[in-house]
Amino acid sequence: MNRPIRIGLIAEGEAELGPSIPYIKPEDGGKLIDRDAEGALHTLIRRELEGFGLPDCQFVQRHPSSRESRVLKRRVGHSILECKYLAQVVSVWKPEEVDMIVIVVDADDVLAQRQRGLELALNTIRDNHLDVNEQTVCDRSAGGLAIKNFDTWLLADTQTVSEILDVRLEPPKNLEDLNDAKDVLESAIANSTYLCEDTTNQRPLKIKWRLAFKIDLKVLKTLCPNGYAVFAEGLSSAAKAVASAHRSIPPQNPRPD
Repeated sequence: MNRPIRIGLIAEGEAELGPSIPYIKPEDGGKLIDRDAEGALHTLIRRELEGFGLPDCQFVQRHPSSRESRVLKRRVGHSILECKYLAQVVSVWKPEEVDMIVIVVDADDVLAQRQRGLELALNTIRDNHLDVNEQTVCDRSAGGLAIKNFDTWLLADTQTVSEILDVRLEPPKNLEDLNDAKDVLESAIANSTYLCEDTTNQRPLKIKWRLAFKIDLKVLKTLCPNGYAVFAEGLSSAAKAVASAHRSIPPQNPRPD
């Protein structure tokens, strides 16, 4: 592959996607997301792919749905699991725009419901992800279920988070059963002087993004085995399928002068 893998990422909110999810103008759909506009989830995915031996990846902005364009709103929250919405988002990505599609949602307090929803969502993605020959692509997508929410993943490596924020955090027991991970992390950020020069409401978002660069992914997989570890395994399978598909494409002969 002579360019980075291009990933279409569908997720719930700013903690995951950073500033890359304003209202999306139709003309921005399918464009590469600037790295400065990425969020913590982009960073975790990039680090995982680097661990698989892939040198880099790029994230691609989705195209706004017809309803979003009409009412000038963006889709967030668990409503991204709606199959009709997903089918439209995935089908309008061009084959040359995305190699791989990833979706991540929070389990919240309805784990079984979200598990079923994520399974249906992945089936919808695979039914609507087409290659250059308009054939369905079944092996280049991955889904993640953050149990109970995305902040749980960022909090998993408590030691690193404590050192960066310079606050005292007790290592939680049974992290995936913790109901208040988001509150714990946000309280730690509020009590920290880290990035205190930033007095805007974007400071917590920037801190979460920076934590994603530093936390130990092995610790994260160990403490979030049903959420993050399963997600990382799915990423590995999808990335390998992308790499294999690109190796099998014969190089094009240059046109004669």
